[in-house]
Amino acid sequence: MKRDIIKFGLMGLLLFSADAFAGNPDRSGGAGATQLTINPYARSSGSGGSNSASLKGVEAFNLNIAGLAFTQKTDIVFSRVSYLQGSGVNISNIGLAQAVGENGNGGVIGIGVASWDFGSIPITTYDNPDGTLPTFSPQILNFGASYSKKFSNSISGGFMIRLVSEGIQDVKARGTAFDFGVQYQTTLKNAKKGAAKIKKDDFHLGISVRNIGADMKYTGSGLSFRSINAQTGADRKAYFAADKFNLPTLVNIGLGYDMRLDGKEATTYYHRLTGSFNFNYNAFQSNVVALGAEYAYKETAMLRVSYQITGDEQLFSKNMADPLYSNPVYGFWGGATFQVPVSKNGTSMAIDYSYAPTRIFNGMHTIGIRLTVGGKKG
Repeated sequence: MKRDIIKFGLMGLLLFSADAFAGNPDRSGGAGATQLTINPYARSSGSGGSNSASLKGVEAFNLNIAGLAFTQKTDIVFSRVSYLQGSGVNISNIGLAQAVGENGNGGVIGIGVASWDFGSIPITTYDNPDGTLPTFSPQILNFGASYSKKFSNSISGGFMIRLVSEGIQDVKARGTAFDFGVQYQTTLKNAKKGAAKIKKDDFHLGISVRNIGADMKYTGSGLSFRSINAQTGADRKAYFAADKFNLPTLVNIGLGYDMRLDGKEATTYYHRLTGSFNFNYNAFQSNVVALGAEYAYKETAMLRVSYQITGDEQLFSKNMADPLYSNPVYGFWGGATFQVPVSKNGTSMAIDYSYAPTRIFNGMHTIGIRLTVGGKKG
């Protein structure tokens, strides 16, 4: 137990190196399709993204796709995000993972769809500034297809292709983004006598690269205007030039360690405490370091908390509300899961919730419902 606490503490010390990872705050606003950086899954967002090395199943879609390989049979998640609560913006998300081949030896395929709802926004123009015209709503839709596989008892890897679409009625942009990820797990601590049958992989390491793809560009009739040649009087349709923009490339490097709290001679584990760490490199914002912990009782009731710090602020800074900070999310994240079995073959249902604080509005709230078919709990 003492060794476990020491290892957890050493992981925490990595937080204090955050100032060494300043990132690229000067490039803030230089990328588009930034919705790709928002995690719509309640279980992993409750950990503040710190669990990128140990997450499993559909939750791996937005942090490290290699974790998809741990799907036992079928994993389905529906989640709803109240983004910047008070702004009227919501995200609806659904993810599906299915193991293929005998005993899942063929790997796991997954599909995920995320749609943003901005509500109805009044149209205003120079001649009609009071919003008396009809309304419009921006459209953002992301569709992802993925494949992940266990290459050994310790190593899994995967990739995802995501189709990105955003815009309004007469101006749109479309693109393609790729994710790649690898996870490694092993046992650092030998199982005690009498507990060999429940030996667990307690150390986790994960690396992922996200949102790799060609630049996107807006096109459409909304960029057109009427052009009349002053000399010839020719009346023609012309277009404003729209510049290309980059995708928000990210790199995640994560560590995790599972501590079993039931004692040295336990033959059944009821209590688990997992410490997690993630360094997030952002090509267009300040980098983020996250430290998290998750407590689970019988893998049925789970509580999780995380703290995030960016490269442009000090730990527990008194000026977190300063609008000059490039990252809108800060501080302590939290979440909870309640999971119950619904059949003897391992099928279970779970309800997940997470909260993330934000510098403006009233934070982000995510609620998820998860169905795991024929697999182990958790």
